[in-house]
Amino acid sequence: MARPDQHVGFTPLLLTLLALLMTSPSLASTTSFFTQCPNAPPGPLAKNPITACPLPGLIGVIPELESTTIQWTYPPRCLGPESLKPNGTRHDCLFTSAEFRNGHGISIIGPASITADLIAQGAFIDRPDPPAAVKRQAGKPAYRVVDVPGKGKGVVAARKVKRGEIVMVDFPSVLISTGFIMVTKPHHRRRLMRAAFNQLPEETKEAVYGLRRGAEKHLVDQIVGTNSNGVELGEEEGFVGVFVKVARINHSCRPNAYYRFSQDRLAMEVVSFRAIEEGEEITMSYVPLEMKHDERRHFLEANWGIECSCSLCRANDYDIGEAENKRRLMKEWKETLQAAKRDKFYKDAITIAQDILQVSERADLPPLLPEYHDILAELYSLKGDLPEALRYARMALNEWVRFGSLDYSELEWAREALEEIVEKDAARTRQLLGIQKAKGG
Repeated sequence: MARPDQHVGFTPLLLTLLALLMTSPSLASTTSFFTQCPNAPPGPLAKNPITACPLPGLIGVIPELESTTIQWTYPPRCLGPESLKPNGTRHDCLFTSAEFRNGHGISIIGPASITADLIAQGAFIDRPDPPAAVKRQAGKPAYRVVDVPGKGKGVVAARKVKRGEIVMVDFPSVLISTGFIMVTKPHHRRRLMRAAFNQLPEETKEAVYGLRRGAEKHLVDQIVGTNSNGVELGEEEGFVGVFVKVARINHSCRPNAYYRFSQDRLAMEVVSFRAIEEGEEITMSYVPLEMKHDERRHFLEANWGIECSCSLCRANDYDIGEAENKRRLMKEWKETLQAAKRDKFYKDAITIAQDILQVSERADLPPLLPEYHDILAELYSLKGDLPEALRYARMALNEWVRFGSLDYSELEWAREALEEIVEKDAARTRQLLGIQKAKGG
């Protein structure tokens, strides 16, 4: 099965939703189009909109960053203007690396500038995993894929899973721009998508073709339409990705896990909302949790053919209403928290953040603790309460270390935030000592 929030099939409804993910800059036209990239010597891939098709082979962004280079396994293939629907103005290319993540492989369909940005930020580099991730990988796997009655394949806990634990890490086999899906003629779109699948390493390709298929007419649409997750690459382009492991996780309106996508590592981490017992099915929500019960059931039936029978869907009207009210309240509180912070009502923002931490437990949707401890550290610092800021900053840093995400960005942010608060506290201490010394003189 396939995923939550921005899961994309190719029904008219979902194509309409795709349009909402797109912004006008992502549709900017380039000055020339090519039907096939020339087999020329390696050359630079510019980050700016290109005027020539990207070159195959070793592609570096800037000479001094040799570590960011990548070897494409096949010459990049680009679509010409004849592939676009009327008024379509795009330049999409297919890039494939069979070496990505130690032979897992990846195919990307989208603007060359997006791929250039990924290269520039080192997204394709195989960096050493943090100690907590290494320890997790050396231990007993947290999940296994099994046959689930009435659902086909599913994922269950292979051992007891702690709340807030990373239970699965997966990498995309294919990433496809939503803009490409929207404006490319169907037969051109399917042809490039087939090439994206077929250029993958054999083991990964077999895994992709072995996924559950939807009711669409064509094979590539059946696979992507049923097994894709919405992800963001940059600020101007939405993508859908096929993550073979994550695609085995079934839906529940009362899920016990959710996913986090790292653009820096091109990695998806599935994290437990709560403790999960050994043998219990691991589930995620395919739709926004704030969606009303009837709307959610209709959406699941229309887009995945799912007649949900999870514990929430089997509950009575009162319990369903209570769950919806809690989720709506959580959403409103998060919006109010952001508004209070923006308007510098730091005391109110702190109260709301602490309330969210308490109420979320009863809503069966506990947040990732280090994220909210980061927020509280920042709010207390802005309020001027440095002892509390230091307390929450240290808690956040320790929790990010234990969390063991492959994405270092949050850990580094927490470390920098702690250092900043420590320096601010030291500066205040020096100032107070200076004042006391002046008074004593």
